[in-house]
Amino acid sequence: MKEELRVFYRIFTTTYDAIEKFMNMLEPVIENAADDHERLYYHHIFEEEEQRLSRLVELIPLINTFEKEKNEADFAPTNNEFNRLLQELNLEKFGLHNFVEHLDLALFRFTDGERSTMLNQLREVSYQDYQQVKAMLNDINSRFDHDYIDPHAHHDEHHDHLDRSTNVEPIVVHTKHKKGFTVGSLI
Repeated sequence: MKEELRVFYRIFTTTYDAIEKFMNMLEPVIENAADDHERLYYHHIFEEEEQRLSRLVELIPLINTFEKEKNEADFAPTNNEFNRLLQELNLEKFGLHNFVEHLDLALFRFTDGERSTMLNQLREVSYQDYQQVKAMLNDINSRFDHDYIDPHAHHDEHHDHLDRSTNVEPIVVHTKHKKGFTVGSLI
């Protein structure tokens, strides 16, 4: 478990730095937004990432403490501290998923070379980290709970929507429209 904690520590310290870079990029966009919609949109993303930073400020030292000071007997479901650590790691797995989505959303807007390059780099690292965290937590959770089912598995049920390497066709919903009178058809 200590080796896994070293990996989590690296991933979440890297994530912390990436979030700060992303937030620094968003600040002037929010301050100079063209309209209230743009300001609210990016402010909402900014606040979500700000909350993640505050959680990471607590999680990173917790990971470090477990890695450096705890022994293998402490990694047990009967240990409340370990359960808290596991809960926090699972929460941050989902936070990392959301961060990748936030980066994807930003890439639609920020197409200039400098920002899109930075966003793409952050996105690729964060996506790989998310995949690693997801796999590691599935393994860890199933070790301690043999009936464990990932509560977020439905996100990838049909395909990993964050994976850029596959060309998955978008799901198109066809609806039948009832023919009727319209304002134009009455003229």
